[in-house]
Amino acid sequence: MKQGTGKTRAALEIAKSTDATLVLILVPHQLQKNIEEQIEMWGFDMPHIIETYEGISMSDTRYLTLLDNLNDQKVMVIADESIFIKNGDAKRYKRILNIRDRSEYRLILNGTPITKNEWDIYYQMKFLSEKIINMDESEFLQTFFKKIEYKRRFQSPREFYQLSEVNIDYLKKLIEPYVFEVDLNLCIEEKHTFEDIWSSDETSEKYNVLKEEFLQKIKDGELLLNTLVNMQYLMFTDEKRCKEIAASLKGQQIVYCCYLKEVEQISKHCDCYVITGDTDNRSEVLKRFKGDDKPLIMTYGVGSFGHNLQFCNRITFASITFDYAKVEQAMYRIKRLGQERIIHYRYIRSDLGIYNLMYDNLTKKSNLHDLIIRDLEKIKE
Repeated sequence: MKQGTGKTRAALEIAKSTDATLVLILVPHQLQKNIEEQIEMWGFDMPHIIETYEGISMSDTRYLTLLDNLNDQKVMVIADESIFIKNGDAKRYKRILNIRDRSEYRLILNGTPITKNEWDIYYQMKFLSEKIINMDESEFLQTFFKKIEYKRRFQSPREFYQLSEVNIDYLKKLIEPYVFEVDLNLCIEEKHTFEDIWSSDETSEKYNVLKEEFLQKIKDGELLLNTLVNMQYLMFTDEKRCKEIAASLKGQQIVYCCYLKEVEQISKHCDCYVITGDTDNRSEVLKRFKGDDKPLIMTYGVGSFGHNLQFCNRITFASITFDYAKVEQAMYRIKRLGQERIIHYRYIRSDLGIYNLMYDNLTKKSNLHDLIIRDLEKIKE
């Protein structure tokens, strides 16, 4: 279900329709207070436990205590923001599967189910039931991926796998009975505007050095990810750029940044609210932001999930990311049930070429991995 469609309330109503004796709600740490507020709002009175994905993976004591609490119960597990259920080798995922095996009912909630790659689907379906896809990792790889060789100059070929479109309909058929999708149609106008800010001479010079390094690595057949990330960081943390962005921020709006350095540089040049991973009193900050007429600056990591901010109708993307799911999640902080005004999304572009590459990648709903594999020739240009 898309963000803003009331998926939490729907999940609670589904839980009420079961004969479960205990409901376990798994959420990211940053959403724990939010889910507590929604449970109170909707009058959910079933016995329940709220636990965080981080708590399960980081604390053996919390994990073992949770398992004890599940004993002798008919358990329903609701996994909110299920993109946190991934990476089959991680301790978190293995523990979540152990919890799954102690439950009778399982429900996963996510606004953007396909985030990084098709393995996210595999691990989320595996959490629901091993029988849905009914393949181990090796079988899944052989069935839905094709092998591609990647050769560096003067070195033996290396292999990697890319999703094959040959059996994609088969994968959709396997998961379709277990996926319920609801989109959000608010019938409210959305306006997307773009403004250009030129980089400083110093940043442009450093960027061109990285660009030449990048092109040489393509020529030599070397890995490109680190150089791309460095180019992105250099572009968005340019002090001149951040200062001009700060000067443009007028009135209540949410400002998203990729990097803490961006947040620091922008916030020191304007009167604003700030939320980062170190902000303890987030609820109080949001409360003051709601009643004020100045911007709120956040990173995608803490600001793109879980917050219901439909009292605001403006978002400025000071920077964007290669991961379309983060940007989409951010957009749905204000595009939610209850929004009644025209929605404004503003993008601060750059004169450096990597920005256009990133934005084009977002429009394709792709990610950095896809970009490297599929669009290598385009990057060279």
